[in-house]
Amino acid sequence: MSAPPGSAESPARASPRVPELLPEVGPDESPSPLLRGRPLRVVHGMYEIAGQGMMLARALAGLGCDARSFSYQVAWDGRVSDIVVDLGAHANNLGKGVAMAGAFARWANRFDVFHLHFGTSFLPRRLDVPLLGALGKTVVFHFHGCEVRNRAHMLATHRLATCTECDPFCRPVQQARLLAETRRHARRAYYSTLDLAESIPGGVNLPLAIEADRWEAAALAEPLPEFERRDGVRGPVVIAHAPTNRLIKGTRHIVEAVDRLSREFPKIELRMIEQQPWAGMPSFISRCDILVDQLMMGWYGLLSIEGMAERRPVIAYLRDDFRPLRPDLPVVSAEPATIEAVLRELIRDPLRRAEIGARGNAYVRRHHDLPVVGRMLLADYHRLRAAR
Repeated sequence: MSAPPGSAESPARASPRVPELLPEVGPDESPSPLLRGRPLRVVHGMYEIAGQGMMLARALAGLGCDARSFSYQVAWDGRVSDIVVDLGAHANNLGKGVAMAGAFARWANRFDVFHLHFGTSFLPRRLDVPLLGALGKTVVFHFHGCEVRNRAHMLATHRLATCTECDPFCRPVQQARLLAETRRHARRAYYSTLDLAESIPGGVNLPLAIEADRWEAAALAEPLPEFERRDGVRGPVVIAHAPTNRLIKGTRHIVEAVDRLSREFPKIELRMIEQQPWAGMPSFISRCDILVDQLMMGWYGLLSIEGMAERRPVIAYLRDDFRPLRPDLPVVSAEPATIEAVLRELIRDPLRRAEIGARGNAYVRRHHDLPVVGRMLLADYHRLRAAR
């Protein structure tokens, strides 16, 4: 892929850019799952990042591709990829290295497209990526966050960003190396949330994907009791938040806001979604009234999508420059200075929550359901192969 001026070698000088979105593909335009008369073979790996490797592989398999997810571990939340080579079973780096080399030898010729997440590949330091290219394989990178997010640029350019209160653990030298390798070896760089656009020159947004039926079914199976009385005074209001990183998500501002509001609304409760098994997440969300995703990133993440699928109102900070890209997005925007007021309005108004939730479900069906994202991705794979 080509590199715009001022990219990886000097990421702090990258200029703000409008995110590039993949074209939408309707059901009647569904691309062919075939390559030379047999199913296109795709692998997603090498670790599960919010289950996106699994979801995208399932989306492609549902369209007729031979698509698998691959991981070097079983995810902490119980998600299991189609192919697992458990590096944790080896006591030392030599054993791990042998296992990784064996995985590469076994699978390198098996697939046509290698969709690599979070800067990982079969071998350490992505040593196998040039070899995959030499074998004629289509290699794409898929970025999800701090493996490439340009902290210096985000702090200098935006009033609020994921990096605003973060205790930095990113490594700019490693990020620059990863982006340089992306330009040399990857046919495409995808990113999962719009705030990453400025950190990934030449990249395109691939929406996060979920099985919308699974989440909607949980909400229908466990409707909230006495819904119209759930206003924090006559009945309970449960506010959920998933602080995978409390500094990145602005968790302290949410906790403080709920604490203050509890004097006004004695029946509100804040539930933290931490170390929840993946299998139980739909049921957990179904028992909540409001979901707060994050207060600084500028776009919405997976929790927002899962909550919208279950017809729950979602709060997340949305940057003004992103809003025109998705005018139908019903996420309610809030930041540290406004979260208390935004929560107050939603707590006291169950009917408004229901109206927002209904629009959220329709939005997820339109933009994030597996068949929708799968068609977009498969069409892009074909474009990349045709441009070889």
